[in-house]
Parts: sequence; structure tokens; C-alpha cells
Amino acid sequence: MRFFRIDDDHPLTGWHVFAIVGLFFGTVFAVNITLAIFATGTFPGLVVKNSYVASQNYNALLAEGRAQADSGLTAQLTHDAGVLRFRLGDVSGASWRQLDVSAHVGRPASSHADRAMALIETGDVYQAESALPAGRWIVDVEARDGDTLVFRQSQELWIKTATNEGADGR
Repeated sequence: MRFFRIDDDHPLTGWHVFAIVGLFFGTVFAVNITLAIFATGTFPGLVVKNSYVASQNYNALLAEGRAQADSGLTAQLTHDAGVLRFRLGDVSGASWRQLDVSAHVGRPASSHADRAMALIETGDVYQAESALPAGRWIVDVEARDGDTLVFRQSQELWIKTATNEGADGR
């Protein structure tokens, strides 16, 4: 069988085939392990600590969302040079004041940069005290009047540079 020979002096043996198959599958396993390490190292995969407990409150969260949508409140989340600015208005357009507004910010694929920020009332808007670095951010804003949750919103922001402005930074 001349087909399975590299040349007459070097035939293809079982050890050669074993080495070829071993190198092929070894490469596949090494690539899979590398990708798995990178995937688990960047995204924690944890959205809530206990998904069962969170699922028990899901209908209540939906009801709160419908009530918030029916209330006619309008919110505007923007940034100025990476500094978050939030404005909450009623049906007539008047700004809500004297609220406790907080934001939880984080990167979409990592929990390393997650942090809570208090937004301070300055005129008609609530503003963060520090700027966010450039990049993609998920911002969860909550406005409370004492113990009562008035408004909740989650929005993705893209902060390109320190000089860009806008709701989505584009």
C-alpha cells in the first residue's frame, strides 16, 4: 500500500497516526480550556445571589414597572464628561426634588468596576460627584422619597471620551 507511505524509507506507522490524532485533540482541548478560563475570568455569571428568591418577587417587580409606566414620570439619564446627570419629571414636566437618588454602575461583562454612587441634587438635576472612565456602562438608577421607591431605571451608557455628552454617549 504505497498510499500510506511518506516515502519508501519512512512509512506511516501506527505511532505516527497516534501522534497526529493526539496533537489534534490536544490542540482542541488546549483552545477550549483557554477560552473557558477567559470566559469565566471576565464575566462572573452572577446576576442575583439566589435566583429562586428573586423569582418569587418577579411578579411584584412587573407590577411596580407597570405602575411606574402608568405614573407618567419621565426620566433622563445623561452624562457630561463622564459625570452622570439624572432628571426626573412629572406629567407637567416639573422636576421632582428632594429625593434620595442613587446609581449602581458596572461594566456589562465584569463585576470588577461595580460601585454605588449617590447623586446629589443640583438645581433641576441630580448629579454624581465623580466621573466614570470611558467605556460601556450599565447604570441602575433608583429614586426614593424616604422609604418609598419612586422610580427605577436601568440603562446602558457608552462614554467615549471625557468631552462627549448625551444619553447614550454616541
